[in-house]
Amino acid sequence: QWYQRRVRVRDVAWAPDTGFTTSTIASCCQDGKVFIWQCKDLDKANWDIKRTMHTFDDVVWHLSWSVMGDILAVSGGDNKITLWKESHKGAWICISKQDSNKTN
Repeated sequence: QWYQRRVRVRDVAWAPDTGFTTSTIASCCQDGKVFIWQCKDLDKANWDIKRTMHTFDDVVWHLSWSVMGDILAVSGGDNKITLWKESHKGAWICISKQDSNKTN
């Protein structure tokens, strides 16, 4: 459960409301983990971790959903920005990487 974790949460991003009955948020932590949470009834506020989306090698600082709520941008202490999309099977796949340490 989320309340049993003793790791500092660095950011939380609420996915835009796109008409689905389920609300989704993403959270990132000091230990490099990104979690996807879902709630089917906001009145009851019963949030469940749907899955650990990914565990990064460094702290994750910031999350941001696309306007449609289907792509999650993740940035962290490794100075990289990655874009993630959920597959039809429920797995999260990295669809783009940007390394700010590299100059073009």
